[in-house]
Amino acid sequence: MPENGTEPPLCYSEQMFKAFLCIACFAASGCSTARAPIAQYQSSRVTASNHGAISLDIHFNLSNNNDDPLRLVKYKYFVSINGTTVYNGSAAAEQTLPRRSTSSSSIPAVVRREYLTGQDPVVWRLQGSLEYIAHGALAETLVESKLIQPLTSIVASDTLVIPSVE
Repeated sequence: MPENGTEPPLCYSEQMFKAFLCIACFAASGCSTARAPIAQYQSSRVTASNHGAISLDIHFNLSNNNDDPLRLVKYKYFVSINGTTVYNGSAAAEQTLPRRSTSSSSIPAVVRREYLTGQDPVVWRLQGSLEYIAHGALAETLVESKLIQPLTSIVASDTLVIPSVE
């Protein structure tokens, strides 16, 4: 600080950076008015079974309580049995939830039979997230520029009777 007690003037790039941060914070807070979609577990079903593994489809109802549509982007999740992660997955959501609506969606999981040995039935747990984009050009721009990535959690748990080998 100079001897006369005044602060030196900011250089142009510092002023631009501060202005950009203010705009980004304002924009991000403005986008947060969109409520996250709500994922509610419905059911699961075995889609295939062989000597090595079983595959499941895990079904959710997804609700959008907003006045605008929400574009669902990607699921990221893991499945565990007895605290051991048995599957890590990601799946494209490829869906837009219309305003004030509920729709269904499913994601796959594959579990190797070695994790099922000695257990029947098996209690499994799924935890993860669903990326989404709120309606509007600003929300899309912030996501595309990686300034924000809205997420909502997905959770499911159920009992699985181990199927015979097909």
